[in-house]
Amino acid sequence: MIKARDLRTLDEEELEEKLRELKTELFNLRFQHATGQLDNPMRIKETRRDVARVCTVMTERQHSIHPEAFQEALAGPRMESIEEPDELIEDELEEEGPVEVEVMHEDEELLEEEVEEELKDL
Repeated sequence: MIKARDLRTLDEEELEEKLRELKTELFNLRFQHATGQLDNPMRIKETRRDVARVCTVMTERQHSIHPEAFQEALAGPRMESIEEPDELIEDELEEEGPVEVEVMHEDEELLEEEVEEELKDL
């Protein structure tokens, strides 16, 4: 497994070379897996993730994204959720009164009708 911090120390050419190596390795691992020669199939997953790490570092450089840029965003004020006061909610409930809703599905209605018919026969 390659660490992202190690990849960030490499220059563009080295990153591209590393990406080529990883993609070749991934191709070979998939080929071995298809032919049943791969001993450890987890290597495919690890290699895919290494490819993703290299691509991430390359994208960061293309867009000039640095960890310092995220620190400013994280340091800003957070949005607070808006909550209604409990008093308003209680007042609304008192005005409406209790509400009872009984929903029956078709199967329940048929079952209830059958039970009623059987009770009439008794």
